[in-house]
Amino acid sequence: MTIRMKLAGLATAVGLALSAAMPAAAETVTIRYSNWLPPGFWLWEDVLMPWIQDIEKVTEGRVKVEVAPKVVGTAANQFDVVRDGLADMSWMVAGYNPGRFPITEFGELPLIHPKAEVLAPVFDTIYREHLEKYEPFKGVYPLSLPTITPLQIVTKNRNIESVDGLKGAKLRSSGTTLTAVMEAIGAVPVLKSAAEAYEMLAAGTIDGQITNLNTIPGFNQLDLLNGVFHIPGGLANAVIIIGINQEKWDSISEADRKAIQEISGAVLAKKVGHHYDLNDEKALETMKAAGYYMGKATDDQLAALREFVKPVEQAWIERAKAAGLENAAEILELYKSETAKAE
Repeated sequence: MTIRMKLAGLATAVGLALSAAMPAAAETVTIRYSNWLPPGFWLWEDVLMPWIQDIEKVTEGRVKVEVAPKVVGTAANQFDVVRDGLADMSWMVAGYNPGRFPITEFGELPLIHPKAEVLAPVFDTIYREHLEKYEPFKGVYPLSLPTITPLQIVTKNRNIESVDGLKGAKLRSSGTTLTAVMEAIGAVPVLKSAAEAYEMLAAGTIDGQITNLNTIPGFNQLDLLNGVFHIPGGLANAVIIIGINQEKWDSISEADRKAIQEISGAVLAKKVGHHYDLNDEKALETMKAAGYYMGKATDDQLAALREFVKPVEQAWIERAKAAGLENAAEILELYKSETAKAE
């Protein structure tokens, strides 16, 4: 073997040794986000997009989020889309999957608290401290689990002065709990996503919906409705899964997962709740300016409603127990007490 060949072999060996000793450069992880919210909607512009941008910042560019040019699937099936890897991340309404996540349905219960900024971080915290071990969202890792503003009654050509005025009315529902409440008061629930409400309202196939108020102007429905009946604490709520495909989440380095978690969880939930409260207040003013009939529950009506919904709460406790949550009643009392503390 010549001296040149020996030197070349030595150089190769040294290079291999050095490369083995040096950590491999982390590959960029790209998350594909499926967005079904309308263009310009405040939730996307003021909350989700800034959070997406922060993910890239806190991971120093090692994790990027690319938004698909259009929604993958439908608003209602985003959980399956993300779980099955057709997209990696989305905003998912748990109630659009009735009966699938009974353990977390206490977040849908009515009359807990009037403010989403209080409800949302408490719900996320209770989930992580008490419920995560049950793995209710297998295949999807919930980066944040906010609840939103309590759902209100918005109608067309029905001036509602009490829930008795809803008897026989066809109204869009968004989940199991709201459907149960509506059936109990004699309304006819139609389980559909917020994205589907416009066509039903325009066609006159429903008389209104029970929803958070900001969706009315936000989803271009202001001219399709003309009355509000406001109940502090609402007739129900909705649990949101801001979630990522579990395998995609596991592909991110531990350090970057930690950095993302620090800007998610209860922190993001509180931000979501704050903006929901703010935009519901704006929506209410917009409705007033548009000439909507404005009704509001009296103290006596609220007291009667609290008694009325007790069977709905008990029904959740029984469903949750059947799903393995033996201390469901304690979890509900914890939710009530923790939100009450924040008042």
